[in-house]
Amino acid sequence: MSKSTLIIDTIRIIRENPGITIDSLARELARSERTVYRWLAEICSDLKTRIYCEDGGYYIEDRDYSSVLDLTARELLAVRMSLKAPAFASNSPMSDAAHSSWMKIRAASHDAKLQNVDRLSAMHAVGAVPPSEVSADIAEALERATAQRHVIRVTYRSPRSEVVRPYRFRPYAVAFRRHSWYVVGHSTHHSKTITLKMARVHSVVDTGKEFEVPDEFSIEEYFKNSWEVWAGDEPVNVRIRFPKKLAAMMSETRRHPTQVIYPQPDGSIIFEVIVSGIEEIGTWIMGYGGDAEVLEPESLRQHVLEKAQGILALYAAPQK
Repeated sequence: MSKSTLIIDTIRIIRENPGITIDSLARELARSERTVYRWLAEICSDLKTRIYCEDGGYYIEDRDYSSVLDLTARELLAVRMSLKAPAFASNSPMSDAAHSSWMKIRAASHDAKLQNVDRLSAMHAVGAVPPSEVSADIAEALERATAQRHVIRVTYRSPRSEVVRPYRFRPYAVAFRRHSWYVVGHSTHHSKTITLKMARVHSVVDTGKEFEVPDEFSIEEYFKNSWEVWAGDEPVNVRIRFPKKLAAMMSETRRHPTQVIYPQPDGSIIFEVIVSGIEEIGTWIMGYGGDAEVLEPESLRQHVLEKAQGILALYAAPQK
């Protein structure tokens, strides 16, 4: 069977099965999902047939976007590079939507500009992004329950004890932080709002019971003082001294919204931030070894000291 016939079959199957998933489409065509994704892109760009993804299913789009879309080659490149970010890696909650968005944009763009995008792509790079560690089924179930405001039962692996236990959970929002996707919501077991890493969720059961998100909840506010991922703890004012040799490097990058840097007469700097808890920033501080001294709070200073003593004990012992 020729490629042209298979592409025509792809269009036919989507028209006859609106909402078909990429894995089902791949089975129907007896081809890999990667190949089907490539065909969908070609259908949009070469045949000007618009295909979009919604809630994990694919549909034929009849509306014409070409009359309103006029992006420059650099703007198209910016979109293309943005959609290659880790948040949109395959299997992630937004991967299908990101792929569908780019297909629509390609279909509504001039061929000459797309050729310029290919040329510009050779001069710009986004680091290779591995597939998301989240199960596609888990990600879809969590995102659907969040959108529908349904109470769920999840089994979750603790990052500390590695114990897998069940939780009754009200998902308020999903968020991409650092390198992974998380779901934030109220845990009956903890009696408070917590953050669950999607990759640690083993199963999801939708109870069908609806809930209301508290009016005072805001995902932006929740993560406001987070150093990376952890949030919800009491804000802590942290002050760290960095020597002169690191002063310029530390000053040239804004690592946190609350960051303030105070230059010192000897060329060193005092780095000050307000963060949720001390453990995440403690790990970051230890990456600088003896070139970072915690001044405040004392609890963080002791935390770093205990970790450093543990490292010394480990490396002082004979290697097994």
